[in-house]
Order: sequence, then structure tokens, then C-alpha cells
Amino acid sequence: MNADNNWNKNRNISYTGLFFSLALTLFKLLVGLLGHSTALLADAVRSFSELIDESVKLLNYFISSKPEDWSHNYGHGKIVTLFTGAGACVLLFAGVQSFTLASGELLMFIQGRETEAPEIFALSAAAFTLVSKEIINFFNRRTGNQTEGISSEIDSYTRKAHIRSLFISGFVTLGIGCTFLPGKSWDVADSVIAVLLSLYLIGTSGRLLYGTANELIEASLDEENNKKIREIINRTEGVLGSGELKTRKIGNGIAINACITVNSSLNIQEGAEIADLVEARLKTAYGQGIYTLIKAEPAFEINCSFHKKIGIPEEGRTNIVV
Repeated sequence: MNADNNWNKNRNISYTGLFFSLALTLFKLLVGLLGHSTALLADAVRSFSELIDESVKLLNYFISSKPEDWSHNYGHGKIVTLFTGAGACVLLFAGVQSFTLASGELLMFIQGRETEAPEIFALSAAAFTLVSKEIINFFNRRTGNQTEGISSEIDSYTRKAHIRSLFISGFVTLGIGCTFLPGKSWDVADSVIAVLLSLYLIGTSGRLLYGTANELIEASLDEENNKKIREIINRTEGVLGSGELKTRKIGNGIAINACITVNSSLNIQEGAEIADLVEARLKTAYGQGIYTLIKAEPAFEINCSFHKKIGIPEEGRTNIVV
């Protein structure tokens, strides 16, 4: 019952974040166009990146509730990967467009040509979004505090993301506000902020695309996680050592294939119990939803591979139907 309540609360938080990010994206886009603020347009693209993030969270909730089936033995995590990659492509395109627009206005200013300064309501809109983010975050944190089972790692990530978002929004508000200072030279502040923010968005989309490509080509986890996994395996009771280790990311989860060496005097059941204990330790560290395959080999076995060829006697080959 508590698990269902927590799931519903987390889902509702994601729905709220999704709606709020969509509303902010459209609001900033409209005000940026009408108020002649390239910085606010770039900030609208950033709100779109937050919309992608909230959509991925919501998709993860639904994917996690959908079990594996006969055609998807490793679940449906790749759907999240494909969605993230598609969103990153759109974000990259929007970031490039924003950079082109902002750098064009910056070039006009350098050439001494007159550019349109942002309207006062653009500054009001930027300040409004800054305050509204803090209000929404306050209510989300109240709901989150009532939800059990939220790890400190996730909570820390959420806090850092919110602080980063507030910092950027404050940066945009400051840039637009500077254009209302005496002197025409301050008009360039809006375009400078837009260029910097566009470069940040292009970099963000590049990191997302790199991560998506790595996951689709079955890249291994990073060295830190692989080292942590091997330490967990080697510290498990009954494990004498570990050999081949294969890891990969599947959506929001991971898959671990590992080979362990155990005492050669153990029987099959005892070796299997040690392998089960290793799996339990890994699931405690990385969550119950991960995929694990632990192969136990006697200590005197030198080669430990998941790709050993199976020898078939010559007389038995005619009985094999392909």
C-alpha cells in the first residue's frame, strides 16, 4: 500500500513538473518574441530541456511498472533512451537556432547598427518565472518529504538541478534588467546572455546525445561503477576472486554479467548459493530492478568466458535440426 502511495505521489510530482515546464516554455517563447528578448527566447529553450527531463521521469514511472515479456527479455528501458535521444536532437536544433539569432544581434551591435531593446514586460516575465519556480519547488518538496523511499542521491540531484535552474533564471533576469540601465551600450547584455545560454544548451544536448549513443551501442558503465561492482563481488563471502565483468545500461537500469571463482571443493548447490548471494549484494547496491547473471567457476579454472564454444560429438550432429 505504501509503495503504491509513493508511486502515485512521485507520478503526480512528475505530472506537475511536466505541466509547469510546458507552460514556462510557451510563456517564455511568447513573451520573448513579443518583448524582443533573445535571452528570454534562449531561456525558453532551456525550459524545453527541463520538459524533456520531466517527460523522461514520467516515462520511467510507467516503464518501471511494465514487466518484461517474451519479446523484451530485458524490459522496455530502451524506450526511455530513444525518447531522450529524440529530445536531445530537438534541443540541439533549438539551441543552434537560438545561438544564430543571438549572435546575429550581437554582430549588429558590434557593427554599430541599432537593435531592438527588450520591453519592460520581458523583464517582468523573467522575474515572474524566477519566483514561480521557487513556489513550485516548495510544494514539490513538501510532497516529496511525505514520500518514503526517496534515496539521498536522488534528493541531492534534484536539489542541484533546482539550484542550477534558479541560477540561470537569475542570470537571464539580470541580463534583461541591465538593458534598462542608462546608456545604449547596456542593450548588448540581452544578446550576450542569450549567446552564453545557447552555448550551454548546445553542450547539454551534446552530452545527452553522447550518452544515448553510448547506451545504444551497449557501452560499458563508467570505470567508477565497474570498480564498485567488482569490489562488491570480491567482498562477498565465499568468493575467491572475480574474472570477466560485463556491464551495460538499459534505460534507467543496468545489466551486470560477472564471473566469480569459488573453492573447487564446493558442490553445484553451494556454488549457486554464493552466486545468489553476489546477486543479492549487487541488487542491494543498485536496486532490485537490475539484471544480473553471475557465473561461478572452480578456482583452478583459468579461462572464464561467457562465450565458450560447446563441443558437439561428430555422431550427434546429424540429429540436430536447425
